[in-house]
Amino acid sequence: MTDYMKSSKLLFLLLIVALAGCQRKQPIVILYENDAHCAVEGYARLAGQRDAERQHTPYVAIVSSGDFAQGNTVGSLTKGEAIVRIMNAVGYDYLTIGNHEFDYTVPQMQHLSEMLTAKTLCCNFSRYEQDNDDNDDRDSDDLYPAYEVKDFGGTKVGFIGVATPSTFRSSTPTYFIDDNGNLLYNFHQTDTYECVQEAVNDAREEGAEIIIVLSHLGDDPEVAYSRALIAATHGIDVVLDGHAHHVLNERLVNDRGDSVTLTSTGTKFAYIGRLTIDTDNRVTTELLPISDCHRVNQAVQDTVLAIQQELEARVNAPVGTTAFALADRDNQDNRLVRKQETNLGDFMADVARYTTGANIGVCNGGGLRAGLYNETITFGNIVSIWPFNNTMRVVECTGQQLLDAFEVSAANLPRENGDFMHVSGLRYTINPHVPTSVIWDDNRMFNGVGKTRRIAKMEVFMLADGESDKLPYEQRGTWQQVNPNAVYTIGGQSYIIACSGASGMFAKMRLLPVEGEPVNDVDAVCAYIQAMGGTINEAYRRPQGRITIK
Repeated sequence: MTDYMKSSKLLFLLLIVALAGCQRKQPIVILYENDAHCAVEGYARLAGQRDAERQHTPYVAIVSSGDFAQGNTVGSLTKGEAIVRIMNAVGYDYLTIGNHEFDYTVPQMQHLSEMLTAKTLCCNFSRYEQDNDDNDDRDSDDLYPAYEVKDFGGTKVGFIGVATPSTFRSSTPTYFIDDNGNLLYNFHQTDTYECVQEAVNDAREEGAEIIIVLSHLGDDPEVAYSRALIAATHGIDVVLDGHAHHVLNERLVNDRGDSVTLTSTGTKFAYIGRLTIDTDNRVTTELLPISDCHRVNQAVQDTVLAIQQELEARVNAPVGTTAFALADRDNQDNRLVRKQETNLGDFMADVARYTTGANIGVCNGGGLRAGLYNETITFGNIVSIWPFNNTMRVVECTGQQLLDAFEVSAANLPRENGDFMHVSGLRYTINPHVPTSVIWDDNRMFNGVGKTRRIAKMEVFMLADGESDKLPYEQRGTWQQVNPNAVYTIGGQSYIIACSGASGMFAKMRLLPVEGEPVNDVDAVCAYIQAMGGTINEAYRRPQGRITIK
């Protein structure tokens, strides 16, 4: 053997020893959550769990799959900024955007992203170029990085973010279009999986050995959803999913027959997820009940308490009383407001009619985020029900437009539907056994009705002369069948009335102008309670029979 060969062999052996010496000797731990929805009490425990993990390994990260900025008064009164302050105190590493991050407008969502110390990732949200009006062919620029590769002691892990394309209709549709109706933003409704696959390929090319997708897709099969994402792609190891509020920890098969983990922590810190990559790069996931995470990070806890104290006076201000619950769900905690009439829905729809003076008041079930269960009603209780900072607006429509629009309300029954509409000054009968014929456009926005109809009967309450200034339950008048050729007015929150919410069921109606500043929806509820003398009337103890489902 020549001296050169001996030297080469020695160098090779030394390289092997050096590489072995660099091998990671501790596991990587990724703590994850989704759909926290302003459940601020969980953040100190999440940070405490991170502190506990760091006693065993230096390789720890925290990630979120979205929907953190909205959910209660802490979010709505600060437009998400208080939550970002708390998340920065925790020290998140990566997150993706949920549909409810857009509830305070796109510019505010971008402002929250700039405030965050964590890196925001999203592979399927971009802004269209403004120099071309052809929506089908326009190029678009990504607003966020699709992925990032992070080195943990020599092991490279790729993180990818993906948002639900349903954001276009589940947030406020007018946030995403200009005054001429042109789309400003692109959620890649038809090629979401391709966007993810491209990000996976790029991350792998950068050396990522493990790929983790922060997904806010959920389980709605009418748009891109997490199970289909796994089935349509390859190269992903774990999908940390959000949006559906499910508790998941299971294995599925990708398009090459490889096993992929799908996991989700539910909502509001029911669980903290713990993903472990051992020293052989084997990946496992487990869900830790929040009640079992006993360690609390005091710095984060102090931040939470400081924010709560800042908001306490506003949140706890009393606005009235009630002798009974106005419920959004039944005694078994099954949500009702998205599929049937409730006393809460009746009350809030009456607020809309009373405030706007319209013939009809409406309130969508998806907008009702809590019930009234305490005898003393506080300002914070009202914000928890309507946390989206809407105003009250009015549209004008024909009876035919009214009949067509309410087919959207009935389209999903007996399944839940955020577009299910509670009403005031209107009553109607739904036959869910008739096939729905609602026509949707590419963004699943209302575009008409076919031959079959689920609304079997609809009547409007026409006031007697001189009754317009009385409270709804005191008003006198007559029930009349809706006349397709007559003109009616509908009042409700700006999200559904003026911003194409509720799948655009009122979008083609004529928006009436407002004199002065529109009334804030929470202020409208408080004023309605005061108009009843500060105590909710007994008429609302039970649902009033406005919606009949055969």
